[in-house]
Amino acid sequence: MNTPADPYRDWDVAYVLGSLSPAERRELERHLAECPTCAGSVGELAGMPGILATLPAHRALELLDPAGPPPLGAPPRLPRRHERARFAAALAGAAAAGAALALAAARVCRRNPAPARRR
Repeated sequence: MNTPADPYRDWDVAYVLGSLSPAERRELERHLAECPTCAGSVGELAGMPGILATLPAHRALELLDPAGPPPLGAPPRLPRRHERARFAAALAGAAAAGAALALAAARVCRRNPAPARRR
C-alpha cells in the first residue's frame, strides 16, 4: 500500500516515461498489483508521453522561461544556462567535425603518398 514511507511513490513518472531499468520496472509492476494508490497515479500519467511528443522542443523551453514566450515571429529565448549548453554543444560539434576531417585527410595521404621528387 502507498504510505508516507512508500519507496515507490515517486517512481510513477519514471515508469510512464520508460526511465526505469528492467529490474526496477518489474519491481514496480509487482508493487502496482498490490497498491491501488500507486496504480492510480500511474494511470493518471499514462497519456503523458503522447502529449509530450506533440510539444516541440523550442516550445517546451519557452514554457520554462519565467519571462514568458517571445513575441510572435521572434526566435525563442533560451535561459542563460541553455545558451551556454548550446554554445558548448556547437563547440564540441565543430571539434568533432575538425577531427573527422583530419582523420579523413590522413587516410587519403596514406593511400596516395606524394611522388618522389626528381633532382
